[in-house]
Amino acid sequence: MKRKTAFILALIMVLCVVFSACGSTTPKEPQKPAVTKESLIGTYKEKASQLKGTSYTLAMDAKLGISMMGQSQNMEMSGEVKVAGSADAAHISGTVAVNAGGNKNEQSFESYSVKSGDGFDVYTNLNGKWYKTKAQVKINGDVQALLALQDASSMKMTETDKEYIVEGTVPIADLMDAIKNYISTEDIAGSNMDLGSLDFKGVEPAKTTYHFDKTTQQATAVDIDMADCMKSLMDQLMKMASGLSGQIGGGEGSGIDLSSLLKFEVEKFTMSVKDIVFDSSIKIELPDAAKNAAEMPSDILANIPAGYKEFEVDEMRLYLPSGFTEQQAQGYTKAFADATNLVLVLKEEKSAFGGYANSMEDYVQLVVKANEARGITEAQYENGRPVFEYEYNSDTSSYKYYTSLYESEDAYWIVQFATETKNYDKLRASFVNMADIVTFEE
Repeated sequence: MKRKTAFILALIMVLCVVFSACGSTTPKEPQKPAVTKESLIGTYKEKASQLKGTSYTLAMDAKLGISMMGQSQNMEMSGEVKVAGSADAAHISGTVAVNAGGNKNEQSFESYSVKSGDGFDVYTNLNGKWYKTKAQVKINGDVQALLALQDASSMKMTETDKEYIVEGTVPIADLMDAIKNYISTEDIAGSNMDLGSLDFKGVEPAKTTYHFDKTTQQATAVDIDMADCMKSLMDQLMKMASGLSGQIGGGEGSGIDLSSLLKFEVEKFTMSVKDIVFDSSIKIELPDAAKNAAEMPSDILANIPAGYKEFEVDEMRLYLPSGFTEQQAQGYTKAFADATNLVLVLKEEKSAFGGYANSMEDYVQLVVKANEARGITEAQYENGRPVFEYEYNSDTSSYKYYTSLYESEDAYWIVQFATETKNYDKLRASFVNMADIVTFEE
């Protein structure tokens, strides 16, 4: 996955946590006939920390601009993410599209968060392979009520035939002060950023619009406009970065005014929480494949051994020992071999399955069915990847195969690492490593 896309996905996951309070209210029928913004928001606050399960859809639409030394580039982001959460787990899945400077990239992803100690274990599916990492944010029940910091008395209420609409703002300074209790600088890999040095009092608030059903008085949707908020936050970050450059360059007053070189424009940055369902019985179950997830590397390329080189097969990138060369193999998309080992690659377009393989799990079952004659009855999982191991014997030789399956945006892939059976046990670890560092350029 490209770093830019990875950043956007990380941003969305964090926002899903922060804005989870948007889907955590179930206002009761009011005790008094009169319905006021105070009664609606007050019940919202009261119920925010009590709800045990909720689901909703989070949609994002943003258009940003960056100008560096007179060179400008626009970036558009859009996406829709489905979120389901219980007291100790969450499931997030969706698609994010990014258009940066005319380069379009659409990325689907799926992630599970499972409570572990004071934090969460996060399992993420990237190109059909599951990775595991620790959540940076330390969460407890109070986080659900972060957005309830709003003061209802300063909000505006209107109504239509079907709903009550309550408009207000989120005081970012108070919100960030609360978040600081859950994020330490050690949680931000490779960063010396001091959150305390940011003047959040100068950041514009996010604008919120709550929709309450007029009959039930339950929250049905929340719209969040963050354009002014993001723009002023970027300005604050530029001031902070300028101060850091002064510390590095020779003391106070010697810093570079980055704001004169780098400018941000935020034409649009909206998020909408909709399709809210409140259900305390929601349970999140981790898929079996995710339970075998590999630890998420900080940089997957850092795991490439010395002496390996890159081979391209359409959007796939293989990293094999330098002794491998490209070969021809009938029935396969590409083949590579050295003096004693063979790597076979098969790409199968999703469109060719006519709806019979709508997920990686479906494709795995098709592969199992097609290989019953080899004694394969089910897939195993290694480091989050579906794998098969089998032998092929002829009158003169015996080969053993380590087969790994992958998924890219438009295709499923089979990569087979093969060697003579007598050499397999000592080479298996290297096959596993080569399978682990397969990547896709979306």
